[in-house]
Formats: sequence, structure tokens, C-alpha cells
Amino acid sequence: MNVGIVALGDSILDNDESWAYWLGRASGLPLTRLAVGGAKSPDVLDQLPLLDGHSYEIACIAVGTNDVLLAWDPIRFADNLAVVVAAASDCADRVVAQTIPLGLRQFPGGGQQVRRRVERANAIVEGSGALVVAGEDLRAPRLMATDRIHPSTQGQLLLADRAAKLLGIEPRPSSLHDGSRDFARGAYLRDTCQLTAKGILKRALRYPPPAS
Repeated sequence: MNVGIVALGDSILDNDESWAYWLGRASGLPLTRLAVGGAKSPDVLDQLPLLDGHSYEIACIAVGTNDVLLAWDPIRFADNLAVVVAAASDCADRVVAQTIPLGLRQFPGGGQQVRRRVERANAIVEGSGALVVAGEDLRAPRLMATDRIHPSTQGQLLLADRAAKLLGIEPRPSSLHDGSRDFARGAYLRDTCQLTAKGILKRALRYPPPAS
């Protein structure tokens, strides 16, 4: 007997209102959350034994953001993702994987190098055999949080709507949201200024000017 939806991966799905959560709300299926904040692809392999003995209708996967930012190795990422998708396919009728937002390049210290890594990671996700929920076009300010890493509430809802369309699930998950925690431009600008100031300070401490 299938027991609902399972979420594997990192903090994008280790979230009380992730796109997997909203997918569960729309479908009426219970969500089992195995995703762990900060997980890189090798860490997601550690989540797989928890699938043993269970059957799900849908497996949701979000992985790669921390690989791109912290320990990028495209060959290792591809190998690990293949194992994750295969294990998810063994226990779930359908497997859905999310691509990484290109807006990640706006993360302090990011830039074009991070963009190239994201593009390579997304190509790997698209070739993994999973159904693909497009996340590459999520950008600040409305669809990404001020940290430039996580989708905002609106971003998670958009991903959930896209996943629901792929899977033929009605109603649209975003129609179930009550409109609270909607985008607030003033708060976003304030948090962005604080994040930018912290980033500048960290860089100044890490890279002091040369002695004269």
C-alpha cells in the first residue's frame, strides 16, 4: 500500500511549507519528510535507508544547491543523484526532481562561476530520469528569499504548482494558500541591506588590505 509523498534532499524540502508540503495539501496525500537542511548529495545517500520497506506514490527530490556552493564535483554529483533517483524509483510510483535556481549566482561570493555550476548541475538533474520541476528561473526579489538560496513562500508555491501540473494533481497548490506572508518589499529591502553589510564585513575580515 502506498503511503503518500516522501521528500528527499536539502533545506528546500526540509521546510514546513516546501513545495512537497503544498503538493501533499493539494493531493490529500501525507508527507514524509526525510530531507535535511545543509545536505549535499553524499548526505542525501544517508537518507535512502529510511525508504526501506515503504512505498510512496510520489518522491520529491531537491539536491545540488549545497554541492554547487560548498563542494562542487560534477562527476560525484551525477553519480550520487543517479543512486538517489534509482532508490526513489524503487519505492515510489513517480519521482520528481527540482532544478536549481540560477538566481543562486546572486549569493554573496557567487557570480558567473556559480552560474556555470548551476547550469551543469541542472543538466545532470534533467538527464536523471526523474520528472523535472523547473526551478532555474526563480529569482529575487519575489520568488527567492533574501539569502538568495531558498525559494520564498511564493517560490515554493510556484514550484508546487509546476509539480502538480506535471503529475496531473488538482487543485493548484497555490490556490490553497491564504495569502499571508506575501511579499513585503520594505522587509525584503531591509533584510537585503543587512545581508549585504554582513557579506562586506566578512570579506573585509577574510581579505584584509595588503600592508603598505
